[in-house]
Amino acid sequence: MGTRNFTRCESVLHSEVEALRWAIENMLQHSPCQNFRTDCKKLIAMVKEPQKWSSFATELEKIETLQICFPDFKITNVP
Repeated sequence: MGTRNFTRCESVLHSEVEALRWAIENMLQHSPCQNFRTDCKKLIAMVKEPQKWSSFATELEKIETLQICFPDFKITNVP
């Protein structure tokens, strides 16, 4: 939902990061949801250990800042 409004990203992984950021921002405005799910294992690894993904530093900083608003933030894998 809403991904049609994104500009083209460098890679599929960049698109996943942008989609997560968008979802978190929208949940802040519309829902108390604190659990996010994805089928992208690399995205979960990026969120859990952002320092290992230096090429995504800017994008991951935005997500880290948004996570502060969620005391029980969780991201899980959905196969």
